[in-house]
Formats: sequence, structure tokens, C-alpha cells
Amino acid sequence: MLDREAPSSQPESKDVPRIGPVTKVIWGALVLAMVAIVVIKIVEPRPRPLPVLYHAASFALTDENSQPFGDSNLRDKAYICDFIFTTCGSVCPMMSSKMRDLQSQIPSKVQFISFSVNPARDTPAVLKEYALRYKADLSRWHFLTGSSTQMLQTARQMRLTALPATESDPIMHDEHFLLVDGDGNVRGVYDSKDAAEMKTLVEDAKYLARSNKGRG
Repeated sequence: MLDREAPSSQPESKDVPRIGPVTKVIWGALVLAMVAIVVIKIVEPRPRPLPVLYHAASFALTDENSQPFGDSNLRDKAYICDFIFTTCGSVCPMMSSKMRDLQSQIPSKVQFISFSVNPARDTPAVLKEYALRYKADLSRWHFLTGSSTQMLQTARQMRLTALPATESDPIMHDEHFLLVDGDGNVRGVYDSKDAAEMKTLVEDAKYLARSNKGRG
């Protein structure tokens, strides 16, 4: 009888394909690309319904430091603006308090402008004192004055109401905030007394802050 070799109890070994260094690099690059796409989708601003309503005013006025300040200083910068006066005892304190609070809710890229509708009284020094009262960050919140004609014209171009005092009526002015983009276009009008609209203003301003030069 012929002796036969007993079958081995060990499984037959097979060659396992090895991943070369070039393949590892390619796979690594693909993984990084996929991660980058996910991050971009999370970080990039989602489009908001912010149509261009109209073009904001062009102005050349004076700020709280007695320095020239105009719409050219705001090029490529989104900003929120309102119209107030320092001796107002009704709506203006509320508006300025809300503007103060917006400073901590909106990225620093967004500027703030408060136009005086009583320029005869609101000199730069008076505006500076008013700004300090409301803890204004003067690197981004500017208080502007000029001649009565300039201030009323600015309000008209912003499509907001501003009327000087008469013998029978006090100063009248609008109570809305405007959101203006980096191209000088008004993108939103918000009732300062409406909590829901103020919340929307915050979200809209954040969106412009994340957009290219505040353009949305």
C-alpha cells in the first residue's frame, strides 16, 4: 500500500492584497474632501428671503467725534439704522436700549447708525454723551448729525418719517429699524416695538454678516 501524505490541518494560505501608499493617499484625500463638503454645508449661510427693497440714502454727515461720516464709510458693510433724538422721552429710549442689546446679539461685522432728527440740539458732544449713556460700542455704533435739511433728506431717502417740531406739534419720527446690506440696499424694515420682528432682524443681520461683504 502506498503511503499517502496526510492532509494538513492548517488552511492553505492565500496572498492578502496590500494597500499601497499611493492608494492610501487617494483614499485620505477623498475622505477629507467629503468632510470639507459637510462642514461647508453646515457653516455656509442658508439663503433667507431678503429681497432688495430699495436703495438706502446717500449722506455725508458728522459723527459723535466731530468727524465726517458718510455712506462711503459703510461700503461693503451691512448696518442697522434708526432715527432718534437725545431729548426724546418716549420711544427713543426704548429704541436705543434695543439697539444697545443688538450689539451683543449680532456679529461685529454689522454696524449701527443712529441719525438725529433734532440736529439743532444734538451736537456731536451731546451725541457722544448719549452714546455713553447707552453703552454704545463706538467702533461700530455711530451717532450722526448735520443740518436740519440734511437729516430730513436722509430720512426721506430711507423712506422713513421725520418731521421737525412746530408751534403745536413735537418732533415726529419713525420707529422702525432698517437693515442695509454692503451695497447700500435696504433689505428689511422692522417695527422696533414688535418682539417677533426684532427677532427676525437679528437672524437677518446674522445672515448678512456671514455673507460676502454683507451682500447676502
